[in-house]
Amino acid sequence: MSLANGPTVQGGPGFLPTENEGRNHFTFAVGGVGGLLFNQPNDANAYAGAGALSGYIQRRRWELMYEDGGALGNFQLNGSNLVGLNRAALRANGQLNARWLWQGSATNAYGNDTLRVFAPLDYRTVGNTEAPVTDTVAYGLHSGNIVDQQEDFKLRTAESRRSSWDFSAAHTLRYYSDDGVDVQTVRGRADYLHATSRNVAVGFEAGGAHQTGPTPCTLGGAGMLGLFQWGSRASLSVNGTANGASSECGKSVQFTGDASLYIRAGNRDDVYLTGNRDLSDGVVENLALLDSAGAGIRHQFTRNTSLRFSGAAIYGTDPKTKIGYNGTFGEAAISYPLGKGFLQETAYRHYQVSRIPGGDNRDVVTFTLWWSPKRNQQTLQARK
Repeated sequence: MSLANGPTVQGGPGFLPTENEGRNHFTFAVGGVGGLLFNQPNDANAYAGAGALSGYIQRRRWELMYEDGGALGNFQLNGSNLVGLNRAALRANGQLNARWLWQGSATNAYGNDTLRVFAPLDYRTVGNTEAPVTDTVAYGLHSGNIVDQQEDFKLRTAESRRSSWDFSAAHTLRYYSDDGVDVQTVRGRADYLHATSRNVAVGFEAGGAHQTGPTPCTLGGAGMLGLFQWGSRASLSVNGTANGASSECGKSVQFTGDASLYIRAGNRDDVYLTGNRDLSDGVVENLALLDSAGAGIRHQFTRNTSLRFSGAAIYGTDPKTKIGYNGTFGEAAISYPLGKGFLQETAYRHYQVSRIPGGDNRDVVTFTLWWSPKRNQQTLQARK
């Protein structure tokens, strides 16, 4: 039962390592991104140069990973605009002694919100695959720059070989410069987990959270959690909490929770399902709580060639006006090597958000070309 990781920030699927290789390493990738945006009053297009790097350091009692990916380019809608976007992540974990483990991470995204519609997406780990974060549904709803930042820290102590305690704290910031809206959320939680067998663990959790901004909300409560593993073929993680809530949340009792299911179907297909209900963190500015769900499948033709279908949906109700907001995201993408370190990815994306000015339907076709010396070295080694 490992400490849970946050969203993975990477420059392009398959290029930068998303898990440890067991030794110190550093790699980078460079490329270009182009795309067309449809279903708007004026069709838009964007062209950008992109780059990403990743580093990993391991010592006897700790390890550190850093990832950074960014793009700078020309977004053309009612004129030409120079836009940029950068995403970075720093994660570390270690061992204080035989019983105490720790983990910390900090992630940051800054740049033009519209460019997020074209750029490589943010991902979260589900089982042995990756899924676009459900926040993706709301990408591109603002014309100005955005700041999306999160820091979290966790301590784990082993009470016995089968039982452990987790103590965690997290802070999230979202700032929309064009709206002048700042939403911050702080969370604290304690979990107790007991392994009833090699593949099953159950326990309970207690914690609280406070959100500021246009829709402030404070929650506090307790609930149950469970982890289930079926070898390397499938896994299920689920937790649910009943909370007392402040009047700004809309109701005096609110239920929150998270679930993720991963299935390895055959030797080449990965399937995942996710669901979550929690504070909105400002994903949609005027929602206190947000329901979200995701699903996807990835088919691996070869080690470097894959086809994936991903989808996500969000829903929430404004506690002041009682108006409901919903949105969906869908993507079909294929990535394939071109030789000599080059990888091409072509994707079709669909965004739809109701009840938000400028939301409506947006369809995007993106073309991303990456080059990495790491991938070139792997190709040469495979030929020897």
